[in-house]
Amino acid sequence: MKERSRRSGPAIRIVGALVLCLAACKTLPFPEPELEGDYGKVLALWTRRVALYSGLETRGFCRVVYLSPEFVDAQANKISDMRAERPDQAQRTREKLRAETATPTVFAVFYTPDKQSNDWNERDSVWRIALDLGLGEVEPQRIERYERPFNAEMRTLYPYVDDYSVAYAIHFAAPAASPSDHPTEARLVVAGALGRMEFKWNLLHPERDKR
Repeated sequence: MKERSRRSGPAIRIVGALVLCLAACKTLPFPEPELEGDYGKVLALWTRRVALYSGLETRGFCRVVYLSPEFVDAQANKISDMRAERPDQAQRTREKLRAETATPTVFAVFYTPDKQSNDWNERDSVWRIALDLGLGEVEPQRIERYERPFNAEMRTLYPYVDDYSVAYAIHFAAPAASPSDHPTEARLVVAGALGRMEFKWNLLHPERDKR
């Protein structure tokens, strides 16, 4: 019995080491944020996330928020509450955000250990980014990059930002359709040498495609 115990000891240590390695290799350097209150519920509803792995190695992790009219109004209310704005100021804040997102817009937070590949805003980026609203893929018109450190308001509006990731606001052109046609779904594709990420939203019932 003692001989069996001596032999099983190394095996148990090896298995334990493998379990710890597996957990460590697939553990991101930042915790999952807590989303609180009514704004947090709307934020979660319109957020999608995808992780890229190569074996046990994390190659990338991305969260994307689709800035729907519902989300934009919720964010405007959150900003006005934080700033203690008067009703007329709150109205201007809402109108400003609506104007900035008048065409399809997403907000992405992307982490990758390969810092040179976190270049979505560059003209010669290693990634291809496209949005499909049911009428074919279109490329971004404009990409804004947000560098660290993020200010307190940004961290409150998007608790996903951290000290390891880069954030982007990605603006697309309006779909080439008549004003009476309203898209019912959206699909964002981000693809490059590190892998392919795809994010989907049901624009009428966003809870159905929640991931």
